[in-house]
Amino acid sequence: MNYRSSELLEKAKYYCNELSKHHILSKYWYELALVLKGSTARGNSDQYSDIDLVFFCDKNILDRIVKDYYDEGLISREDGIFLPLPEWIGHYNLESYDDLIGYFKEKNYPQIWEYTNIIILHDELNRFSGIVEEYNNYVFQDMITDIKEKYLSLQLTLDWLRHPLKRGDELSVILHCSKIIRLICQLSYLIDEKTYPHDKWLFYYLKQTEFGNRNENKIKELGKNIINNSIPLQVDKELDEYSQYVLAESIITDLKNQIQLKYGNEPWLDEWYSFV
Repeated sequence: MNYRSSELLEKAKYYCNELSKHHILSKYWYELALVLKGSTARGNSDQYSDIDLVFFCDKNILDRIVKDYYDEGLISREDGIFLPLPEWIGHYNLESYDDLIGYFKEKNYPQIWEYTNIIILHDELNRFSGIVEEYNNYVFQDMITDIKEKYLSLQLTLDWLRHPLKRGDELSVILHCSKIIRLICQLSYLIDEKTYPHDKWLFYYLKQTEFGNRNENKIKELGKNIINNSIPLQVDKELDEYSQYVLAESIITDLKNQIQLKYGNEPWLDEWYSFV
C-alpha cells in the first residue's frame, strides 16, 4: 500500500467512526456493513483518488434509511443515497445485500471485482463477508460458457470492422476497434479464471493476466493504430493493407491459441460463424 492510500485509509477509518454517530445511521449501525472500495482499498491511490465508501444492509433497512434521509431534507430523491464527505474528499452510498448477491448470481464481473478488492471497515454481523465467501465460488463455475460468449462477440466485431475500414468511416473504425480491445482485455482475465474490472482499470491491471502480460505491447500498438491522423483512412483496400485489422486479427489468433491450450479445441474457436 502506497503512502497516499495509507493516508486516505486513515481518513476513511475516521469517517467510519463519524458516520457511526450520525443521528440516522446510528439507529441502524449494528445491522449495517461499511466497506471501503476503489484505489484506496487496493493500495494504489494517486493524486486523483478519493475515499469511496459503501454501506450494505437488508432492503427493508435501506428503504427506512432513505426515507429518514428524505424526510429530513438530507437528500432530494427517494431511490437511494449518494452523499459527499466533507470537502469532497470522498463519498458514501447505500446498497442492499440483495444487490451484492445479485452481482455474483448474474456474474457481473466488474462489480464482483470491485467488491472482492475492498477493505471492510464495519461488519459486526459478518453479513458482507459471509455473502462474498458463500457466492464467490459460484462465479467460476462453467467459465467456458462466458469465454465462448465473449470470443464469439470478439470475432463478430472483427468481421464487422472490415466494412467501415473499406468505407473509410473513421468514427465507426474507432468504435469497433475500441470494442475489440475491451473484449480482448476481458477475455484475458476470464481465461485465467479471474473477474475483470470496469473499463477505467481494465488495461491497468492487464499485466496480472498471463495473456495480457505477454501481449500488452501488441494491444497498445492496436490502440495507437486505430486512426493515424497524419494519413487519412483510405477506402476499398485489401484487408491486409489495414494495420488495424491485421493487428486485431493477430491478437485474436493468439487469444484463440491461449483458449485452446487451456480448454481444448472447442468447435466454436475455428467455426465461430456457425455459433453466432
